[in-house]
Amino acid sequence: MESNWKKFVFITCLLSVGLIGFRVFNRAPILPESATREETISTLSATVANSPTKTSLRWRLPKPSLRQEPSLETVASAPIEPPADSDELREWARQNPEKALAWMRSAAAGEARDTVVEIVCARVAESNPAGAVLLAERYAGGCSNLLENLVHQWADQNEPAARAYAMNKPPGDERDRLFSRVAFTRSKENPADAAKLVAEWILPGEVQNEAAISVLHQWALLDPDAALAWAQLFPEESLRNRALKEVEVMIPNQPE
Repeated sequence: MESNWKKFVFITCLLSVGLIGFRVFNRAPILPESATREETISTLSATVANSPTKTSLRWRLPKPSLRQEPSLETVASAPIEPPADSDELREWARQNPEKALAWMRSAAAGEARDTVVEIVCARVAESNPAGAVLLAERYAGGCSNLLENLVHQWADQNEPAARAYAMNKPPGDERDRLFSRVAFTRSKENPADAAKLVAEWILPGEVQNEAAISVLHQWALLDPDAALAWAQLFPEESLRNRALKEVEVMIPNQPE
């Protein structure tokens, strides 16, 4: 039995080698024995270029997936020199957003770059708020107001995505301010949910107080009674009195 198995393996190997040899013989370029090295290389290169095997392999290669920053238009490779004056710089960035985007990516951190980043991010945010937030994180130099405004604009277009972005931030003042913008946007449709965001995700303090008042105002526009009930639950007396007054002015014909 073992002898028969060895014969079978031996015959199979011979057939495989013969088949490979047949394919190579039929596909290999016919080169004369007197062919020069350059002629040999040229013939082999042409054969590989026309090989269906190469085409198949290239077709199977996956395309690279890169997280790229947003771009506005193709920018010329010529050196870019923006104006030095701050007012002229702003106007230049507004009139030339493509060049401004290219310049800020290689510019040194500073007031000039911050100015251009603000203009460019506002332009990008019109169609791609998530991309604008990415640009602000990389180039704004810690300008929190810009990031807040962009997240607010993002929340207007895609509140769940903006909320998820804020949730991924570490606890602190920046996250609190981002959540105050998300909560305000949410309060226009679901003030109860927005109130929950303020209570659970913003740390006690001035940012939370202002976020609560902004949500309360929107809630009073939709449902004054529910807004009043929430205002009465505020634990701090001065904030509670302020909240009650905020709601009372929204309720007509209140009995004295």
